Amino acid sequence: MRANDSSSAIASTFAQANEEISRAVGRMRGAVLSSAIDCECRDRVDGALRDLERLERDRIVQRLLAAADEQRRRIEALLVLLGDFDPKEPSPLDDGMIDEAGLLFGDIAAAAELGSSLLRQSRQLQFANELVQEDAGSANCAASDIDE
Repeated sequence: MRANDSSSAIASTFAQANEEISRAVGRMRGAVLSSAIDCECRDRVDGALRDLERLERDRIVQRLLAAADEQRRRIEALLVLLGDFDPKEPSPLDDGMIDEAGLLFGDIAAAAELGSSLLRQSRQLQFANELVQEDAGSANCAASDIDE
């Protein structure tokens, strides 16, 4: 189905974006923090890099939620089209109508699956951001014995 291919492509794109963000921030952190001599400077730079990473993840989460909302709107439109399918009508349904209804149900299922996947990914990124924020307080020079 086309929607499953779309789901894989979107999931892959957002996963790659998240990995690229993490790698880029990791490279910046390594370069900047290795050259920062005083502990306070390292802490401030590290905090700024954590904020950047969080903001980029938030941006991806918003894109994931927007894509999930697009699937919701797609399902709404498909349900309107499916409204033409009424097996209780006095006239018998032709094969074309039954085939079309079957395809619409398949498209609805695919859109729902994609929307569900997008929402799960957004929640995973939100959870990752929460973990980064929790770790931020314990990962500073003052908490460690680097300069002592």
